[in-house]
Amino acid sequence: MRRTVLALTALALVLSGCGRTDPSKPEGGMMLGLRAIFAFKACTGELEERFGLVKVAGITSNDMNPIQVGPPGNWDVTFTADVTEKPTGRVTRYKGVCHVRRDRPTSLDATFLKEIRPGEGVVRRITP
Repeated sequence: MRRTVLALTALALVLSGCGRTDPSKPEGGMMLGLRAIFAFKACTGELEERFGLVKVAGITSNDMNPIQVGPPGNWDVTFTADVTEKPTGRVTRYKGVCHVRRDRPTSLDATFLKEIRPGEGVVRRITP
């Protein structure tokens, strides 16, 4: 799993370095998709830390929207994600924005929406 993530991260970094040849033309859909995946992966660690997730087994998101803000390489990626925790099987839904900047660390603004499937024997209470 870690090798796959490392390979995807390396690929995204290499492709993100390939800029547009003509700055007046918009980027293609494939490049936007790769940038969104890389940005969201960068925010996964912060999502785990902020909401006290033990270990994430998988993240499903059908709603990622990358928006370039400011100079090239600065992105805000809005998302809605279903996170599955490995030890308990709990599935929770989060919504937020992942801020990717070249000159600053990646940051995350996210909120807990709901618990889709409860975990085995563990109750989590999150105050709004």
